[in-house]
Amino acid sequence: MENKKISVLLEKADNNDGYVSVAEAAQIGIAPTFFSDLVQQGLFSRVAKGLYIKRGYEKDDYYLLHYIYRKAVFGYRSSLYLQGVGEAPETPDLHLPLNYMTAGIPGANVRHLGKKEYGIGQSLSVTEKGNLVPCYDKERLFIDTIRLAPSLGGKACKTTLLSLYKKGLSPERLNQYAVEFGVAKELALAKTLLEIE
Repeated sequence: MENKKISVLLEKADNNDGYVSVAEAAQIGIAPTFFSDLVQQGLFSRVAKGLYIKRGYEKDDYYLLHYIYRKAVFGYRSSLYLQGVGEAPETPDLHLPLNYMTAGIPGANVRHLGKKEYGIGQSLSVTEKGNLVPCYDKERLFIDTIRLAPSLGGKACKTTLLSLYKKGLSPERLNQYAVEFGVAKELALAKTLLEIE
């Protein structure tokens, strides 16, 4: 019976990029205490409370942050990286809803946002290691770049906007977000400067 449980967990981990949670194991009748034996045998390592990774798989820091802080959405620089624009920031950017974990998250740049700003453009992206995590879509990042333009500087802003544009943007969504954030004029100006439709 023990070998069968081990095989089920190993298979489950293989189907989930190496990860298996105590909650998933409980759904198939495997007690949380079973994991301590698996860790001693070297088959799994504990990577977070209630989450284990199979030997031979690499930890995915983006997935771990998402697993631990379910309401966190990867913010501007982290979302750019996840969308394939730019490098991974040294410290991840995370957005949280107002009044949620007001002390922040250790080791992350955290911004608390109102319901509208937090929610607009939420999407999912695949990490370098193949796991799905929440971030902002390309259209939201285009609008955020326009909103951050003074602090980014002209050349950096233009480079980011062009990189996002080349990824393919939904004009309808772009216009909708511009209206939501009150930057419709700025969007029109950016399109003219970049010579895009």
